[in-house]
Amino acid sequence: MTQHSESPPVFPTKFVWNSQVPFKVKSFVWLVAHKKLNTNDLLQLRRPHKALSPNICKLCMKHGETVDHLFLHCSLTKGLWHRLFQLAKMDWVSPRSISDMFFTNFNGFGSSKRGVVLWQDACIALMWVVWRERNARIFEDKARNSGCLWDSIRFLASLWAFCSKVFKGIPLNMLQLDWLAVCK
Repeated sequence: MTQHSESPPVFPTKFVWNSQVPFKVKSFVWLVAHKKLNTNDLLQLRRPHKALSPNICKLCMKHGETVDHLFLHCSLTKGLWHRLFQLAKMDWVSPRSISDMFFTNFNGFGSSKRGVVLWQDACIALMWVVWRERNARIFEDKARNSGCLWDSIRFLASLWAFCSKVFKGIPLNMLQLDWLAVCK
């Protein structure tokens, strides 16, 4: 009798490296996907005597900070994901882990090239904005509300998509105003 071992699925590298975002953002998403980002839980494992204390999420101030919590389960982040999925006319059910998120094929803005590019950019922008907000709260003692964060996500995703070939000829202001219309 032979045993079949299920190997873990191969990470969707194209999602990260073929995206139309700056290289440092691609590198950041790669770290998120592989759970190598310096969140409080990892910092405490690496340097327990010098770790940030307490290990608490600076966005919700309720739970310990892990990659999964920060980018999926934090109440602030959940609200942003919900808003993105609502815009795409989809229901948001938080995946168990960030790995599950990357392996789920969402066609948020449709399967057209524009829809795929903009959805990819919007998901990446959401993670990038959450990370930058987390850092602003820790290192600069500055906090923005979810409305401001959403505006930043819309702007970055629109800007990155605007720079791609598939959105050539679409004015940036048009792209920012109506994602669904430009993805048809």
